[in-house]
Amino acid sequence: MSEPLRAVVITESLEGGQLPEALRPLESHRYPHLLDERTQVEIVELAVPAAQGAAVALALAGAVLPRLYYAHLLDSRQMLVAFPDTVVRIGRDDAAAVERAQSIGALFDIPTGQMRFAEMWDTDHPDAPARPETPAR
Repeated sequence: MSEPLRAVVITESLEGGQLPEALRPLESHRYPHLLDERTQVEIVELAVPAAQGAAVALALAGAVLPRLYYAHLLDSRQMLVAFPDTVVRIGRDDAAAVERAQSIGALFDIPTGQMRFAEMWDTDHPDAPARPETPAR
């Protein structure tokens, strides 16, 4: 059985500010996030069965606003990035695919600093503000 994917979507990036109705049953949770250290957004995560990964990525590509945003789905081996009307697959540790995805994202005016795909397997939001370490007690 294939590993499920986790989708990460900015609510404000979606047409009408809502997930497509067909994707709502996949929602696992929501939380606030500071985008680019300035803009408060809401993140919604979806738990996506592997067999539905491509269809969910295509649905998100059809729902994301036409500029500045993308959504992504990932498991331990691959990431599917849903740009407006476009889906790109990135294999883990595939630097050429990361660069290709960033080039495509640039067509939608997405800053490169918000497309740090190579880091997203280990850090959900590599663009998040750095938090000072809490001293040990």
